[in-house]
Amino acid sequence: MVVEVAPLMNRRLAVVAAVVVAVVVMSVVAMSVVGFGSPPERPDPAQMIDSGSWYVREQWAHDGHPIETEHFVVYSDGASQKARQRLAAIAEEVLVEVVEEMGVDPATMFRFPSGKDKIDIYANRYNVLEGGGARAYYAGIVIWSFDREVGRDSTDVRAVRFNLKHEMVHVVEALLKGNYVGDIPVGDPRRMPVWFSEGIAEALSGGTTVDAPRTLDKMNALIAKYGRINPIAWRVDLPPSETGDAYPKYYYPMAHLAVEYLLDADGLAKSPKDLAAVMLDMGTGASFASAFEAHIGLGESEYEAQFFARMDAYLPQSEFPRETVGLALSSLLAASLMGFSLIWGFRHWPAVATTKGAVSEPASGRRGRRGFVVEISVFAVFTVGFAALLLHQIAFADLPPYVQRAPGYLATTAYLVVAVAILLWSVRRWAYRRRAASLIPLLLIADAALTARIIEERF
Repeated sequence: MVVEVAPLMNRRLAVVAAVVVAVVVMSVVAMSVVGFGSPPERPDPAQMIDSGSWYVREQWAHDGHPIETEHFVVYSDGASQKARQRLAAIAEEVLVEVVEEMGVDPATMFRFPSGKDKIDIYANRYNVLEGGGARAYYAGIVIWSFDREVGRDSTDVRAVRFNLKHEMVHVVEALLKGNYVGDIPVGDPRRMPVWFSEGIAEALSGGTTVDAPRTLDKMNALIAKYGRINPIAWRVDLPPSETGDAYPKYYYPMAHLAVEYLLDADGLAKSPKDLAAVMLDMGTGASFASAFEAHIGLGESEYEAQFFARMDAYLPQSEFPRETVGLALSSLLAASLMGFSLIWGFRHWPAVATTKGAVSEPASGRRGRRGFVVEISVFAVFTVGFAALLLHQIAFADLPPYVQRAPGYLATTAYLVVAVAILLWSVRRWAYRRRAASLIPLLLIADAALTARIIEERF
């Protein structure tokens, strides 16, 4: 008589693992559907104050409970006091960074609008700007609150800080000139071109859209996709309907590159102080062209004509493919780990039945074993393939510089470790009758849902 051994511990582990995966999947689905809680009620419209400096951009009322810091007044349509204080604290830090980098003395150089001596921030909780994001205006910024209830802008502190610094550069520019870009008519020589304004904001903030191209290969790839558009010719804002995704993926990165060339030691080796000097001159009535040439040492029209030739000489053709090599090594490591785990498990395969004197398996056990080997092998290949796909998507995703890829790598690593553990456990414990390896598809679903939720919340 042959007696099959089916340890109770195996059953318990399988049940526990299945329950854990099911709970994770249901939790992620529930959070995706209903969110993290019901939003609080909006402030009573009758108590809202229908005015504010930001009305030059958005006519949004505020709740009448601003907070003040040394350099800022933070208004909102219902953000919590904690969220306002957090935003104000970051704004104070960012302002110090910007004025120090640009060599600006706010006390003697800033030209505030009449009757103002602080920068307004409108932290929108229930309102949202067309197209999302943040906007600057003369002595003010409109940006989403940390406890926003609408929109998709990330409330991760890094994302808020990068965007706030970008807009702060625009505010400092306006305060140095005594006007905002949009206040000067199109065609007026005193109007700062958009490429210079946005390029400085991107260069000093580190970039809020796609990073500037660092090689000729990357620049040429952008040109192949969007056309050979000279960034120095970008003098006025264009309707989003005419540009599509070219705005964040071509215009901004190329303007960033154009200003980086001015600042780089391998370019014109200028400093942010030189850029601030251009703004100060414009504040006295000088045209952009004359101020640019006086402090940069190159005419704007000359720079436009020579831009691509200068980039050909400035940028390297390509760079060492660290991401590609890293991805290949990671995939090789995953495949090696999986192969080693399977080989080790097969070598230690326990008998289907074990009694005193039992030395053979029943026929059904042999057939089941062959089927289980096929099942394990398929899931092993599927596991490595999915991990490689995740790594590829994370490594080559076109993300802003402030977006951290570490959570994606961590989620992939956790998935791979658990998948290997399940496969190894299945093989070692001869669990084909309980189909322990069938937990892998559930793990894939849970990991994909959790990763999607992380991306939605953070990016």
